[in-house]
Amino acid sequence: MKKYYYLLFVLFSFYFNGQKINFIPSVRVNYDSSMKFGDKYQQVQKFVLVGNSQDYYFAAAQNYLNDTGQYKPNEGIDLRPLSDYFQERMIKKDEITYVFFKYGEDKIRYEEKVTTKWVLYRDTKLINGVKCQMAAINKYGRRWIAYFSKEYPQSLGPYKFSGLPGLIFELYDTRDDYHFTLTKVEKFTDEFNFSLSIFKNYPKDKYLKAKYNLENTLAAFPGLEIGAEESKYFLSLLEKRKKMFNNPLELKPFE
Repeated sequence: MKKYYYLLFVLFSFYFNGQKINFIPSVRVNYDSSMKFGDKYQQVQKFVLVGNSQDYYFAAAQNYLNDTGQYKPNEGIDLRPLSDYFQERMIKKDEITYVFFKYGEDKIRYEEKVTTKWVLYRDTKLINGVKCQMAAINKYGRRWIAYFSKEYPQSLGPYKFSGLPGLIFELYDTRDDYHFTLTKVEKFTDEFNFSLSIFKNYPKDKYLKAKYNLENTLAAFPGLEIGAEESKYFLSLLEKRKKMFNNPLELKPFE
């Protein structure tokens, strides 16, 4: 019996420790962004990137504070439930990219191996006084233009975009629906630690379906008991939301 419990302990320890991610970054980067989520709905959003050339964490600014335990409610007002317009966060560790998402009490994630095939150009421009070189890639149903600097050798950038011989200072798609611009970069070596154990893991296709249902259907309100008229009203609000968010960054999620 003791051997049985010991085996269970080892298995559970392996499972939970396997969900923990840690790495030592070399830089912390701040980006401003403009994002056209859908019909007549555009927002600005600040992002934080911490990482080195192999591993990184990327999230909107409030979620970064939430995930790293830095957020302190101001005068008792907790802004964490309001959080950010862009809710997905991502961590890359050992060549695997983990994307995770919270919606109320639901916590879901998926993992994938992202490949990038950049084309480098001779075009250059100054961004925040730093000389940057142009690169381009076709990814997720969009053509993306990036400007990176070899003065910062970290192969990092916004969202899932990395693999260039330097830090990305600017990134945008040719429709200019999603536009990221670096505003600050600093040396940063505080160890990053995060556990994914509370997030249910799905294949990417099932994750996308679950995320859609949580955000756009009454499935987000299990146990909700409402009448026909109230249901009709809720559904009309959800239809409006679908139009507001019908232009995802990944138009082709499996490209």
